[in-house]
Amino acid sequence: MKVLLALLTSVLFLTACEMQQDPLANASDQVRNGHLPDTNKPVPEKPIPQDGLLVDAPDRVNARVGSEVQFKVGGRVMIPGVTFKMMILNLADFPGAKFDEATGEFSWTPAKALLGSLPNLGMSLKVVLATNASPTHPTVSVRNHEVRFIIENTYTKPIVNTLEGSTGTWITGKTYEMTVTLEDIDAYAKENVSIQVRDCVPSYSSDSISHFVEVKNIKEVTGATGKYTGTVTVNLNNADTLTYGTYCFGLVAVSKHGVASDFYKREVTVEPRLRPTKMTMESVPSLTAGESMQIAFSIYDPANFANIRLVSMDDLSTVLPGSSLTCKKAYGTSSQLDCTGLVKTDLTTAAKTLTVNIKVESVSPRSIQTATNTHTLRINVKAANP
Repeated sequence: MKVLLALLTSVLFLTACEMQQDPLANASDQVRNGHLPDTNKPVPEKPIPQDGLLVDAPDRVNARVGSEVQFKVGGRVMIPGVTFKMMILNLADFPGAKFDEATGEFSWTPAKALLGSLPNLGMSLKVVLATNASPTHPTVSVRNHEVRFIIENTYTKPIVNTLEGSTGTWITGKTYEMTVTLEDIDAYAKENVSIQVRDCVPSYSSDSISHFVEVKNIKEVTGATGKYTGTVTVNLNNADTLTYGTYCFGLVAVSKHGVASDFYKREVTVEPRLRPTKMTMESVPSLTAGESMQIAFSIYDPANFANIRLVSMDDLSTVLPGSSLTCKKAYGTSSQLDCTGLVKTDLTTAAKTLTVNIKVESVSPRSIQTATNTHTLRINVKAANP
């Protein structure tokens, strides 16, 4: 008996050893080699979309040899809590230029040696906005911007130097202001300075909005002979006919002798403001207690632009048992919700007017515009016939 027990114990021990010999025998090569499966690897955070990174700097600068130009280089990140820094990658290409990272002030006086005998020279200043990595946003996001310079060797006519301010997407229904700087050495005072707003040539990519633009408040720049500034106002309060797209306008400085500067073109992206949503049916046809009715209606953006989503809706079944109402995104468009339901009454339903509140949110597909609207559906129930 002792021999039998010893043999049985040995068999069980050898079986257990064999079962525990290689616990990773059936594991994948990635696990056996110490690598996590791809499905378990942390997914890196996506960079912030380019629309959420804005560089505040002019698109174009007109300058001339021996005359200093100044402008601001700044930026904005449209996500709270994200810090960033502004950099100029090729400052060395602009001999003598200065850039103050603390204030964003860029200044430069082109030298004669840069152009030599050339009548003018084109250059590009490469500006970069880069976010700072943080525990909440570890991925660095970058937005590049080029400031295009045209440098004249000699002064032959007025020069519109810069147009600064109001970068990013413009929304109809708002007013935007910019600052224009110019040089007119023939003007002895600000009264001699004339800045005209001109149409840009319409193209397949942009249309003119010069009729919304005005220049005012022309002032002399203290300590800089022949230098002036003005305020450019673009009033889009009555521009609801504009659809999403690229628009442009131009500025021309004209001396008191009638000599005009080169055309300074500014392009902007304009987006229609969000309009209140509409509902195709606000009242259900009257019902007599005991009757039922199928209903269908839509909630939509009249501009067919915004994305609409359902935020909340009263539960119809709590006031009319057996009734139902659902709203879903319409097929083929994100600017409309289609709602269907059953309004059910019985002979005990009291005569009354019921209301169902439906709250929706409109979201711009291209900017940070959002708006909420609450619609009320009225259901009139009449008393049952005696």
